[in-house]
Amino acid sequence: MSLDQSSGVPRSSDGTWERLSQVAVKGAEYDSRERQPHPKCLEGTRVDLLDHIRGLLENKEKSRIIWLHGTAGVGKSAV
Repeated sequence: MSLDQSSGVPRSSDGTWERLSQVAVKGAEYDSRERQPHPKCLEGTRVDLLDHIRGLLENKEKSRIIWLHGTAGVGKSAV
């Protein structure tokens, strides 16, 4: 895979990256510079949720996959 010189988008033989880059929201990437500083929880918030997640992850008998979902802006990335 190579990079397109003008856009910096990876080129693939089947055009997958090119098609995805046309519909992706610029600045919405996980590590986007447009999201600086990165979101963080305010001290004392989401404590119950974080404790619940830790409890789920510590239980060796259950699945260790957690699907955190919600509408835009509710704090998924901050958690």
